[in-house]
Amino acid sequence: MSFLSKLFGGGKTQPSEQPVITRECPHAALVPKWGNVQDMGIEAKATSFECDACHKMFTPEEARISGEGLADRIKLPASGE
Repeated sequence: MSFLSKLFGGGKTQPSEQPVITRECPHAALVPKWGNVQDMGIEAKATSFECDACHKMFTPEEARISGEGLADRIKLPASGE
């Protein structure tokens, strides 16, 4: 390989494609939505909840169930794993 081709990147191989690792959204930040202005601020009267990260909508019951297993879903692997 000549000096100029080394200088200008000739003969450089393309980086291998790295696999994209996708994780399911843990729905950690659910934002309450209300159907009535008078109920705003009272979480028990929220009509739905929206995930702040993926924007998926949940019913109040689904939000409650989603919150129950949240700690297990967001645990990070210990170092070395």
